Amino acid sequence: MSRQFIDQMHYSVDVSDKPVRIISLVPSLTELLFDLGLEDRIVGVTRYCVHPGRARKEKTIVGGPKTLDFAAIDVLQPDLILANKEENYREGIERLQQKYLVRNLPSWV
Repeated sequence: MSRQFIDQMHYSVDVSDKPVRIISLVPSLTELLFDLGLEDRIVGVTRYCVHPGRARKEKTIVGGPKTLDFAAIDVLQPDLILANKEENYREGIERLQQKYLVRNLPSWV
């Protein structure tokens, strides 16, 4: 089951009620996910996700907020990608959204 949301880029995003493979492309969102006890669902973070300290040590690095590693993202097979309009670059986010719409993978900005 999923729910539909409108993100910051005005895209309609269908998000699973319980995503289990999450990639965070923003340090503050990574920290929030850890604080919410969802660390076991996080599979990828950026090299700038330094809080908590174990985030970069235990999770796969998928580039930086403005230098996404699309191959690394593909390998992780996420079911949710979290990004931010101000922190990530528009072309990268649009590329993720276009690419993953085909696979019905939500990228929430």
